[in-house]
Amino acid sequence: MSASDEDRRKTERKSLRARATVVLGQTQAFEVRTLDVSVGGMAIVAQANPPPGVVLGIRFMFPLKPSGYAPFEARARVVHSVFSSAESGFKVGLSFIDLPADAAATINKYLA
Repeated sequence: MSASDEDRRKTERKSLRARATVVLGQTQAFEVRTLDVSVGGMAIVAQANPPPGVVLGIRFMFPLKPSGYAPFEARARVVHSVFSSAESGFKVGLSFIDLPADAAATINKYLA
């Protein structure tokens, strides 16, 4: 197994296209696009290039069928970030930190 294989998520992920807000510290907030999600983390597209290790908050309305939307909020650590011309921004891999039970339940419902 290569080092890059070891860095990959070990949990099932599913495409998720939504707008989200990322919060750094107490005052910095900016909009991002989500790409995919798993109970271990998610991928987003951001206009800024956050360094690995940065902890941030992410929140958005999670689309659930057939019930509509559920509020989602979690803390995550930046695992990697690379510029993607195809996505017109930085593809950022996030790993959730102490994912709240309600947020994990929302993700599991979405993955089912």
